[in-house]
Amino acid sequence: MSKRARLLSVVLGAMFFCFFFLFGAVAVDPLPVYRSIQETRLSLAGARREIFAADDETILSAFVLGPLSAERPVVLLHGLGADATYWTDAARFLARRGRTVILPDAPGSGRSEPPANAAGYGLLGRVAAMDSLARALALGKFDLVGHSLGAWTAAWYALRFPWKTGRLVLVDAAGLSLPHDAEAERARVLPRDRAGAQRIFDLLFFRKPAPSMGFILDAFGRNYGGGPAAATVSSLTEADGLVARLGELPEGTTLIWGEHETLFPLAVARVAAAKMHGARLVVLDGAGHDGPLETPAAFHAALIDALEKR
Repeated sequence: MSKRARLLSVVLGAMFFCFFFLFGAVAVDPLPVYRSIQETRLSLAGARREIFAADDETILSAFVLGPLSAERPVVLLHGLGADATYWTDAARFLARRGRTVILPDAPGSGRSEPPANAAGYGLLGRVAAMDSLARALALGKFDLVGHSLGAWTAAWYALRFPWKTGRLVLVDAAGLSLPHDAEAERARVLPRDRAGAQRIFDLLFFRKPAPSMGFILDAFGRNYGGGPAAATVSSLTEADGLVARLGELPEGTTLIWGEHETLFPLAVARVAAAKMHGARLVVLDGAGHDGPLETPAAFHAALIDALEKR
């Protein structure tokens, strides 16, 4: 065998090894592979990681694109079962528009350590983590965008720290209505088997990002049925609800909602917007709960309009 043929054989062998290794990793648990890819995309866009301590001394992590000296950065808060990389496409879009973007991992998510006690997974713990971030990075006033549980967190942060909150954008927000049966609601969003994983997969996506294959559903079941997600859902109480405080949210808050949202139906957003001062509701055609992933172009257009509106 010639030297060239041996080299080609080695290269092909390495390619096949990498392919099957990656396929095996995806089949075992696709979510870490997906997150690793998104972290790489953030790094290629110029993102850097900032590490800071929460008040309980746990170490938290955030990605930052752009200078922290920017007049008004944008902070993007992810939802339940996600991490900072949920916002990769939106962050890259905003950075191209000249905005400084900050993507924190909530306590126990992504590269952030779990909180010192279970209370740190709750709404107050998440708000406290957001405040730790603002103090650690010496942020003044900043725009705040949240998705799902991240939007619930953003709304509470705006209520507690109105002088720090610029534009507030709530995307398919949790917490805007009270469930008739709290335990039934917990069971709805915490899968216990593959059928439950299929249910949460269908609730999250109108346009499915992947086929409902067994290993994908199992990954969703593990992600949403245990760990930080389960600890967070277990810690939520009726007192965390926003229903009685909607009129106190910043004037001009924008709600962005999926037309086919089933986790928190569009009717909930319409009722909530009517109770807020000068709120604006933008509906994303063809999207479910995850408009930022399902209809990114339409979402980005709605987001930049919300952040730059006069």
